[in-house]
Amino acid sequence: MFIPGRIEVLGKHTDYCGGRSIVCAIDRGFHAEIDERSDSTMVLDNVDIGEKASIDLTEPVAAVGHWSSYAAEVARRVTENLGPLNGVSIRFRSDLPKAAGLSSSSALMIMVFAALDAVNDLRSRDEFRTSIDNELQLAEYLGCVENGQTYRDLKGSAGVGTFGGSQDHAAILLGKNDLLTRFAFSPLRREADLAFPDDLTFIVASSGVLAEKTGSALEKYNRISLMVSDITQRFGTSRSLSDIASDIGFEELRNVVRKGASRFAEDELISRLRQFQFENFEAIPIVSAMIAEEKISDIGRTVNMSQQFAEEHLKNQTPETMFLQRSARELGSIAASAFGAGFGGSVYAIVRRSDADAFTDEWQNGYLKTFPQHSEASEFFVTRPSQIVLA
Repeated sequence: MFIPGRIEVLGKHTDYCGGRSIVCAIDRGFHAEIDERSDSTMVLDNVDIGEKASIDLTEPVAAVGHWSSYAAEVARRVTENLGPLNGVSIRFRSDLPKAAGLSSSSALMIMVFAALDAVNDLRSRDEFRTSIDNELQLAEYLGCVENGQTYRDLKGSAGVGTFGGSQDHAAILLGKNDLLTRFAFSPLRREADLAFPDDLTFIVASSGVLAEKTGSALEKYNRISLMVSDITQRFGTSRSLSDIASDIGFEELRNVVRKGASRFAEDELISRLRQFQFENFEAIPIVSAMIAEEKISDIGRTVNMSQQFAEEHLKNQTPETMFLQRSARELGSIAASAFGAGFGGSVYAIVRRSDADAFTDEWQNGYLKTFPQHSEASEFFVTRPSQIVLA
């Protein structure tokens, strides 16, 4: 079994707004071997750190803050939604950098679900079939397992504390070899598959600044999401920000924000709206059209602006990710951007395959010269669009 990480080409904090994103799975991720057990225990063997964790599937609990808490939450939610589970052993390793914005936590949770499905045939259960018809809906459900929301008839629970959407789960479950995919959310739809040219590759620079969704970083991440909820709740419906903006326009949205009381400052909310407006309604349509027309070499300017809007409006960038993005462009990349939740994490650069090794060396050397404190934790690697393997 192989569960990939993902790159978000564009779509910074758009999924839970009912917006769009351009994403791909990558050829790094979790590699797992599974075996059915005769008891009701899930045993996780983390080969990378030489650590095992056992979770009683009749009452799934794990230590708060421990990596196995993600697995326990999947088991708890699946048990509550789909019924009792037989035990499974999962022996796994990962070649994803830790807490680097590549969706390692979502990939781990999907790995656990896939293992439980493999030994329990979850898809054949009536509770599953009533609410989940296809892989798009499965990705939405797994997003709700992570954020704790109810999905159709499948009641919500605590989640893992993040107020995100299903972008990561869509990319991981539905990504395809050699393709970028544009998804729309709420509900999840595949809008377009975009060929990623054979002569290009991604280089990912993991900054070494951990983008962990815990503690203060979790609070900062959720703050960006909660601003959206603050805006949409003024309309007294469950409609997404994207739908509301499409109906009444951003100028009227801004007027509504200015008139209402909020725990957030008015300028914060206006800034959040501006970032979403550009990312979802301008940048993603422009870039997806360029890629579809085989003009990927022209996307750099728009991707630069996406990075700028993240810095100025989301305020979720660090000196390290800003340096990596700018230096990649100065070195001649076709496009470069930070991605993921922010507050650390990674930056991608799109370059010619023939230039990848030399580019990686120069990019890494320049980064470590400026930020030598990250010499141990940072990682630079070459990757291309890939896909999940469940066999």
